Amino acid sequence: MSLRYRLWLSFAPLVLLLTALGGGFIYSLGVVGNRIEAILRENYRSVDAMTGLNEAAERIDSSFQYALAGRPGARAQYDENWVAFRNHYEIERNNITEPGEQEMVDRLTVLAERYRALGDRFFGPARAPADRTADYFLPDGHPGPLLVTFRQIKQVTGDIRRLNQDSMEAASHHAREAAGVARWWTSLGLLAALGATALLAWRTGRVILRPVEDLTRSARAVGDGRFDQMVTAHTQDEIGELVSAFNRMTAQLRDLRQSHAARLLRAQQASQAAIDAFPDAVLVVDRDGRVEMANPAARRVLGVVPDGDRTGPAWQPPDKLRGPLRDALQSQQAFLTQSFDQAVTYRTGDEERTYIPQVLPVRDPYGGTLGAAVVLNDVTRFRLLDEFKSDLVATAGHELKTPLAGLRLAVHLLLEETVGPLTNKQTELLIDARDNTERLVRIVDHLLALARLEHGRDQLAVRPEDAGQLLRDAADRVQSVLTGRRVVIDVPPDPLPAVAADSQRLGQVLDNLLVNAATYTDPGGQITLSARAAPNGRLELDVRDSGVGIPPQYLPHVFDKFFRIPGQTRGQGTGLGLAIVREIVTAHGGDVACESEPGKGTVFRLSLPVWAGTKTEPPTGGTS
Repeated sequence: MSLRYRLWLSFAPLVLLLTALGGGFIYSLGVVGNRIEAILRENYRSVDAMTGLNEAAERIDSSFQYALAGRPGARAQYDENWVAFRNHYEIERNNITEPGEQEMVDRLTVLAERYRALGDRFFGPARAPADRTADYFLPDGHPGPLLVTFRQIKQVTGDIRRLNQDSMEAASHHAREAAGVARWWTSLGLLAALGATALLAWRTGRVILRPVEDLTRSARAVGDGRFDQMVTAHTQDEIGELVSAFNRMTAQLRDLRQSHAARLLRAQQASQAAIDAFPDAVLVVDRDGRVEMANPAARRVLGVVPDGDRTGPAWQPPDKLRGPLRDALQSQQAFLTQSFDQAVTYRTGDEERTYIPQVLPVRDPYGGTLGAAVVLNDVTRFRLLDEFKSDLVATAGHELKTPLAGLRLAVHLLLEETVGPLTNKQTELLIDARDNTERLVRIVDHLLALARLEHGRDQLAVRPEDAGQLLRDAADRVQSVLTGRRVVIDVPPDPLPAVAADSQRLGQVLDNLLVNAATYTDPGGQITLSARAAPNGRLELDVRDSGVGIPPQYLPHVFDKFFRIPGQTRGQGTGLGLAIVREIVTAHGGDVACESEPGKGTVFRLSLPVWAGTKTEPPTGGTS
């Protein structure tokens, strides 16, 4: 017997019980609804008619009183309300439903005819005022025939209304009793349905859930890598077929695992041999940060050991690698840098070596993240060469400073003609020599300043500074250079957090950027200085111009030492200004970036830390 047929047979009694329960409930609702409809159709019409008739009689009585008082319109009110009286009377006469109601209506008919006759006589044209008064009040002060008849009509209408109201209450009581009976039977049926449901659930559990639970336990075991699971089939239905298919699947997986084990081992050995061949330190981490593979250089430098069973703690990288490793694992963002600012230093024995890290995400064929590869390129020799170059530049700058000062003084003395008059040609040559001497002095000063920044000898006095005031002061200092350009300072009205900065050094940065913007912006152009709070808890300062812009292929090199854009004829700078800008901003613990498009201007953006304490030392120790 198939599982579907067995399920139909199991649930058939429940379906029949629910059908009977629903039919009985619908029948009970119909009975209660019919009784309520009868109440509304029969008795309520009589109650409403008597209420309207009583109101019409009261207005007719009021017309008699208005006539006795001499108020106009009494006759019109009398005629109008007799129409309403007659309409309500006809409704009641045609809706007699209760025992004794007919006798009351007959009594009402007699009283209505008498009341009409007395009223017509009251409003007759030949009726004297005294006679009208006697119709309503007798001379001895007792009620007249009109008032007596009116009171009798009110009494009869009240009796008819109460008779129908009592009938409505009795019908409502019967309806409540019927609803109570229906509720009792419905509750009993629900209890029976619940009992049948529980019984069917128990039977279904025995028939279906027990094999399914066995399959679930075995499937979890297969998911854990235990392919030796076998489930016993107790039936020949669909569940039995599923059990047989599961057993065949586990057998195939077991065979496949055994056939691929050797291939996987060879692939792992080949991968390990490949990274072992690298002279640089290489390690691979999984999505949780645990080391899966590491070559001997990585084990020697970092002291890591691959976690074969993936149960150990995650690898704790150095501070400079935590952010790039997190980005590679979470957003598949590679970290490729050649900057010494991102270098990390490790000591191996008695030797200290410098490495530039690279972090690459490892993806599966579907684009998912498997882990990340970390490569440490040994740049110790290049770092030593860079330090030697910086020392050489600093030494050469110091050695050149004294002869340059003497040469500068001599040129100035000659131009002042203190040692004798000059010819026009001599003056022209000396002016050219003076300009070149001044340029050499600026180059030497910049080289010495850059050397001090690179070696951390130029300490920063960091204090809380107002960003808007720094921008305004910079614009004032270089006002002569900005002549003909429109300068806009854009600072939000809300107070900005104080920036942690050395005002003198950061002012030098802003001066360099403003002079650079003025150099490459034609007169009539615009230079915008802006400050804003960044969402990462830092403060951003922008220097934006509408100048000639920078070709995209040169953007990565604008902060390099001695770099000048090929073919650019504007300015006579040393090529060190932007390099000094980067060193000063880095010493503040900040970042500087450049965005530009040819013909659309350039933006230099400084990202600086906000003030968060009372230290006067730079946030990064003043070195790059």
